Amino acid sequence: MKKTNIITPMWDKCKKALAENNLELADDLLMTLVFKLGEYTIKGYKDADVIEGAKLEVWKERAWFSLENAGLMD
Repeated sequence: MKKTNIITPMWDKCKKALAENNLELADDLLMTLVFKLGEYTIKGYKDADVIEGAKLEVWKERAWFSLENAGLMD
């Protein structure tokens, strides 16, 4: 398991922005999270690899589903 303590704080900020309906900030934070997750993929991490307690694929799904559910994919 990769213990970076980077992804979880980023995700918490995303959730907070979404809860406050601050969609501009949420969009920026979620895209930053997507790019960070992409960096892990480029470095060779597989979707089944666990990062901070969740599989990489789960982190990716959380980010994309949040973008979609907030209507930020348009």
